[in-house]
This record gives sequence, structure tokens and C-alpha cells, in this order.
Amino acid sequence: DRGRAPPSGRLPPASAGAPHSPAKMSATSALARAVLLVASIFAVCVEAQRPIMWPKEQAWAEGKGTPLMITPNVMTGILVGAVWLMLFLTGFCCLFGVQTPSAYEEKCLVLNKQY
Repeated sequence: DRGRAPPSGRLPPASAGAPHSPAKMSATSALARAVLLVASIFAVCVEAQRPIMWPKEQAWAEGKGTPLMITPNVMTGILVGAVWLMLFLTGFCCLFGVQTPSAYEEKCLVLNKQY
């Protein structure tokens, strides 16, 4: 009975319970892409963990390297200053972007029937 057409002579639509309908294929494709993205992010994170130090890091660990030009405190100050500068410039641009009319019309406010 599986390969035979229904008594009416017409075949049922392809999307009626078909295991490979376009909607199911699209959902499966989206899920596969999401899984691939997460797997690639994990691969990048694992690759970023180096098992050995670079020669310059090894020299710093042994006390033979040149000192850092930017200490952690200086780097923190630079980053906080950059954030404050960005906020200041955003506010400055917004403040000077406000447009006001060049002349105001002198007209009294009409209030009728205030209950």
C-alpha cells in the first residue's frame, strides 16, 4: 500500500507530513549552523590557551626582561579615560544637535472649560 496513489488519483501535497518538508529543512539547517558556530567558538577558546610561554614572557618570569611600559594601573586609567571621553563626546554631539526655532510666537494659551 505504500507506493500506491490514493483512490482519488491525486497525490497528497509534499508538505503533508513529509519528513523533508522545507520548514523542517530550514529549522534543521538553522540548528546545524548554531551548533557549528558554538563548536567553532569553543575551538578558538581552546586554541587560545597556550601551553608554553613565549620567549619574552619567559624572560619576564625569570626577571631578565625589560619592564612593561604600561602597568596594569596605567592601562586601567587609559581605558576608563577612553570610556569617559566617548561618553562626553556623545553628550556633546547630542547637545549641539538640538534645534530650536529662531523665533517664538507670542500667543496665549487658551484654556476652556477646566472642570
